[in-house]
Amino acid sequence: MVWNGVQHASGPPMVGRHAEREAIGRLLDAVRDGLSGVLVLTGEPGIGKTRLLEYAAARAAELRVVRLTAVEPETGLGFGALHRLLRPFLNRTGRLPGPQRAALDAALGLVSGPPADRYLVGLATLTLLSEAAADQPLLFLLDDAQWLDRESAEALAFTARRLHADSLGLIIAVRDGLGDSGLFDALTVHTVTGLPEPEAEVLLSSVPRRVDADVAGRIVAGTGGNPLALLGLADALTAEQLSGIAPLPDPLPVSRLLEGHFLRLVRALPPETGTLLLLLAAAPSDDTGLMWRAAGRLGLSARAVQPAVAAGILGRDTPTAFRHPLIRSTVYAGAEPGERRR
Repeated sequence: MVWNGVQHASGPPMVGRHAEREAIGRLLDAVRDGLSGVLVLTGEPGIGKTRLLEYAAARAAELRVVRLTAVEPETGLGFGALHRLLRPFLNRTGRLPGPQRAALDAALGLVSGPPADRYLVGLATLTLLSEAAADQPLLFLLDDAQWLDRESAEALAFTARRLHADSLGLIIAVRDGLGDSGLFDALTVHTVTGLPEPEAEVLLSSVPRRVDADVAGRIVAGTGGNPLALLGLADALTAEQLSGIAPLPDPLPVSRLLEGHFLRLVRALPPETGTLLLLLAAAPSDDTGLMWRAAGRLGLSARAVQPAVAAGILGRDTPTAFRHPLIRSTVYAGAEPGERRR
């Protein structure tokens, strides 16, 4: 999808995100000055990465803005995302050096031939986009990069690492724990985290229904300041619950998008670790000794915690505490009733 001119963001107002806005502003200024910039935004679903891409597009005056959202069904289609990204510029391939053009044409299925040389495909992508940016500075916004096919991800990472004075900006949004296999690690990576409590409460105040101050504090704590979860709960809870008259559910319900993300992470863990996580979700306790005695009754060893810590599900400093409160909700909701009773 190509945006020419200014794209106005929709949805609730942006709250906070000062560091991210400053980083985006510096990148846009560099592109306007004839230089280049790359920024990778990583974080869990609903944390605001797409909102930041919209913010960048809305402030990209004088730049040509091209946006690509990778889609999961095309993850296995080699060079599929690259074809979508380069379609507006394929009329320029005649200007490429012969080997680069041949490799790119083969990669995109424009000619028949042997498998494309990935180095030459990356070089062709860099040359083609730099040529286009010479006519008008370019800003590429890539969302859901975890769903990029491997070949396209390699070509884009290759290009991003070689940008210098090309009037070209690239902002990539990717979910943490998925996707790029380290391809973007050498780039400028910024982790987008939950909103601090004051800013999260400001966001909650923007919803049509009144939220009691104490209830707002509990919602913020229970969601880790995730904007999507905050707004989803404000919509899902009853007026009595929001006003503090009725109790909040425990654990808090999780949106389908967040639940799918966290379940994917949890289900990739060994079965023993999954059982330990369910124990922590079903019977949270500040008494670490009690928790480990319960784990022993279930036949779980202390080693079961290690895969969850490595995956970022449990904290490194407190390995019996979930890194994010919504992971606890997801683990509990995703378990079979019999497993919960056990």
